Amino acid sequence: MATVQANPSDGRRIDLFTQKEPYSGKGINKSSDAFAPDSMVILYALVTYNEEPVEYRPVGFEVIPPNPIDGITKYIFSASTNASGIAMTSFRLRWPNENPENLFGNWFAVATVSIAEKTVVDMLTFRVGWIVEIISIATIDENLKPKTHFAKATYVGAELHIRNIAMLPKTAAIVVTAYDARNEAFGSIVWNDFVVKPNETYIYAYGYLNISEQAAIGSAMINAFAFTAPPSMGGASYCPEVSARFVITSRNVAVINVTVSSIDVIAGQIVNVNATVTNRGDEIESFIVSAYYGSFLIQTLSVGSLSPRQNRTLIFVWNTTYVLAGSYTIRAVAERLRGETETEDNVYADGTVTVRIPRIFMFPRELSIIALIVAAALALFGMILLLTRRKKGAQSSSVTLCVDVLPD
Repeated sequence: MATVQANPSDGRRIDLFTQKEPYSGKGINKSSDAFAPDSMVILYALVTYNEEPVEYRPVGFEVIPPNPIDGITKYIFSASTNASGIAMTSFRLRWPNENPENLFGNWFAVATVSIAEKTVVDMLTFRVGWIVEIISIATIDENLKPKTHFAKATYVGAELHIRNIAMLPKTAAIVVTAYDARNEAFGSIVWNDFVVKPNETYIYAYGYLNISEQAAIGSAMINAFAFTAPPSMGGASYCPEVSARFVITSRNVAVINVTVSSIDVIAGQIVNVNATVTNRGDEIESFIVSAYYGSFLIQTLSVGSLSPRQNRTLIFVWNTTYVLAGSYTIRAVAERLRGETETEDNVYADGTVTVRIPRIFMFPRELSIIALIVAAALALFGMILLLTRRKKGAQSSSVTLCVDVLPD
């Protein structure tokens, strides 16, 4: 029985390789580049003795998949060397069924030949699988964090996990498309010349799609495809599509009630306007609300982090000091959110408030003139009386008393 040796140094040699240049597996016990499903695998065996080709020598080939395929654990072939000392055989890989793991993985191949009563052997391995594969796709927010719920008129982010099992870089056309609850496409991302690094390198790709205001609310889907080139240029799929589910949510805030502390006030008084707002959407919302008397702004307040189906009451302070007399409609208005389509309930009006000017007592014009005349007359009379009194006092002080003093 002949002794089997892995290419001894006595001049006997067999070199097993494939058609996958430049990484065909040439050399002793080298690996070949990867193969995709449905590919033709060509095995070559170069047989030499003292570096000279050995012609017309039968060579045995044995190929072992990573798992039995339809009960077959190995494939055996035989071929004779040509004038160049090369034997060749080939077989086509199957297309994977529902269990591609039976086909995918590391395959083992061996070639043997007898030279001068000794059997020599060479081995190689090759990988079978999707050459470029989108491992997964997930939806993310603007901070690259996982997220599954997105409001209309915002952006849904896509994170793709991609690998290349070949020994050379591959260029792919990557297409990402999003569909709403009606299965209508509303956004797409296309990378026509996406370079995927070799040797099972895992990389990530990121992109964002705008969710239009016309997109249907509910369960949505995002799909990703990898092609050898754009389909319009004859490109074929590298691998099956991958997908992920997410939810398109609604945004809807509303003002549901407005009350005032008084409906009839004197200018200068303070009126409290109470406005109750609610979140009828599916997202936690922060927004602003403004209160008005007629077309004039009273005050603007902020609502922070209002949860779905929750209410909050705001108190606006209306100082009527500089308000002109009249009747004013009081209303509260919540800002329109991006993506909010039901906006009629963003405004709520609550009747009118009447503002009056304070009453000041005033005489008729005719009476005012008479009063001025009377006041002037009284003033004149008072002045005359004062002057008369001063004159009489002066005369009294000027009288000299003469008193004769008689001697004793």
